[in-house]
Amino acid sequence: MKFIKLLFIVMLAFTFNASQAQTFGVRAGLNYSKFLGPTITTEDATEKYGFSSGFHFGLSYAYDFTDIFSLRTELVYIQNGSTLEYDGDSYYVIRDLERSKTTVEKGTVDYDLNISNAYISIPIMANYRISKKWEIFGGPYVNMLIGPTGRGKLRFESYDRPEDIVFRQSLDFSYNSDDDDQVLGSSPLTSDRIGIYVDGEVVELQRFAGAYSRQGVKTGNKFNFLDIGLTAGAHYFLNKGFFVGFQIDYGLIDLTNNDVDISLKEVNPDNSFQFSDDKDSHFGIHASFGFRF
Repeated sequence: MKFIKLLFIVMLAFTFNASQAQTFGVRAGLNYSKFLGPTITTEDATEKYGFSSGFHFGLSYAYDFTDIFSLRTELVYIQNGSTLEYDGDSYYVIRDLERSKTTVEKGTVDYDLNISNAYISIPIMANYRISKKWEIFGGPYVNMLIGPTGRGKLRFESYDRPEDIVFRQSLDFSYNSDDDDQVLGSSPLTSDRIGIYVDGEVVELQRFAGAYSRQGVKTGNKFNFLDIGLTAGAHYFLNKGFFVGFQIDYGLIDLTNNDVDISLKEVNPDNSFQFSDDKDSHFGIHASFGFRF
């Protein structure tokens, strides 16, 4: 009986100590992100990535090995993305569905797109408490894509027929959910169509272009499901529980599916698409506030 009592006391003590070694928390805030990768810069075309804003919120769990060292993981919903601007030589694939005719028209394009990709993020970080107020951390992360979208506009003007083929089009991209029905545009209304002249015939274009309207068919998703990288940052504790933080993410793998990532500048001599084989990775900055208990 004494042994059972002693075992029970030891188990209670272990449970109490384990609960003292565990902390839970919440975190939310804004983040700014962009793609890192090669872009076009020539005399007749300029392409560049810029920062896109989003937000994040999530839960955290930490196990404290000592008073100054712990391991922490999080489950975070986060919006990462980038702006994409392109201005210069390009082309537009005009599909005359009524006459079953396709024309690749050369011209200039002003292309402005804001990409916002929603992820579930799971980082695993080592925390080091350098003082009562400051904590630094770092480690790997895995992001799982759940909702990639893009919104923007383009203006196209033909080199050979600038009076007949010049138009503006809205970009309304849902990269994962756009299927063959939305490839050529998302709006079926006649009032939401653009009329242009091609070889003396009126061709109607959708005013709202789908994510894969340039290709004309969806052969795969634009963005890969996983993003893997490294993250690091610091927290400043206003009191025992509340903190504000700063964090940087750096992606290690390609975000885009190269089999779908086509050039905006030009096509091959036989009018087939030029596909990218480069690496577009993620870079992000978080500004957060949170509570740990």
